[in-house]
Amino acid sequence: MTKEKFDVLIIGAGAYGLSCAWWMAKRRSGARILVVDEGEFASGASGRNGAGFRMQWGLDLNIRLCQESTRFFETAAEQLEYPRGIELKQDGYLVLAHSEKALAALKGSLEVQHRYGVPSELLSADDCLKMVPALGRNRLVGGTFCGKDGTISPFLLLDSLLKACRREKVDVRYGTRVEKLERNGGGFRALVQDGPIEADKILLCTDWAVPELLASLGLNLPVKSLPKEAIVTVPCTPRVKPILISLEHHISVNQVNRGSIVFVVSRAREGKEIASTPDFLAFASQKIIDLLPGVADVPVLRTWGGVSSLTPDMQPILGETEIEGLYVAVSSFRGLMTSPAVGRIMSALILENDTNDPVLTQLTPRRFKTGDLIVEPLLNQE
Repeated sequence: MTKEKFDVLIIGAGAYGLSCAWWMAKRRSGARILVVDEGEFASGASGRNGAGFRMQWGLDLNIRLCQESTRFFETAAEQLEYPRGIELKQDGYLVLAHSEKALAALKGSLEVQHRYGVPSELLSADDCLKMVPALGRNRLVGGTFCGKDGTISPFLLLDSLLKACRREKVDVRYGTRVEKLERNGGGFRALVQDGPIEADKILLCTDWAVPELLASLGLNLPVKSLPKEAIVTVPCTPRVKPILISLEHHISVNQVNRGSIVFVVSRAREGKEIASTPDFLAFASQKIIDLLPGVADVPVLRTWGGVSSLTPDMQPILGETEIEGLYVAVSSFRGLMTSPAVGRIMSALILENDTNDPVLTQLTPRRFKTGDLIVEPLLNQE
């Protein structure tokens, strides 16, 4: 078997993996970069999500990551030389509160957002109903809105990144599973079916599957799989212009350009299967109709599932592990919306040992051993 050698091996060709590879190739012309993925194009979590991006968070690091990424999405067609575009749609996010506790969290987050120049605003319940008449009035106390938030096509973003990577001579291979990682002198060896791959540095972007590869090197990282399920309706008349998020219902709603409405409904579940569960429609429909009675007449087209990642503090993990030259980038279910910023930050870290970005200090893999967990105010609202 032929032995191959690279400067950087990136495992995982989703939004994080391809973004990191593109930024690396742009930063260091001629760098030998290989990206491998055991699945096919867009078959992982990056191709199975609600497609949204938002700057409405309560934690400075999440706001900064999403601000930078939003600016990138707005100019992605030009930066990635992809004239087709990525179906950027900025109709805003409306984040809803159905309790005074949730509303207080939204108000507190607005103060942080405004410090960073996010053009978000507080809305009354009546304002929310005027914006989305299909909403239910029951328990609704208000919300926040930012018109710069929106959606992109995950498939077009991944395609544009893939083509851009290959233009920069990045080697991207699908259907290539890494069975095991080994130390190899000052570098690493990845064992795949076609023969060993050697690399000076490795970046793991396999999200929920990161612990499996780390275990082969004696490391442990507390990352779990997070199954997600969604409902897609048939195309219908416009009912929901902005993306909706209900903190208490644990639902996001996006009516796409073709008219279909996509509902991503979260519930506590474990496993790694992407198939939707038999009882999901019954579970989700009650919550959806309570939130949006104005869509009760819209027929369901299908359901689908996917798997993302979950960390103990529900925040991403970015940085170098205890082993020099071995890096991780775990999204914690925010891969698509933060991928441009993460790509830039990780490329600077891996190629130039640039640790100046404060996000790296906060999201380091080492925080779980020191107990420095991070709390995002707009998560875990009941």
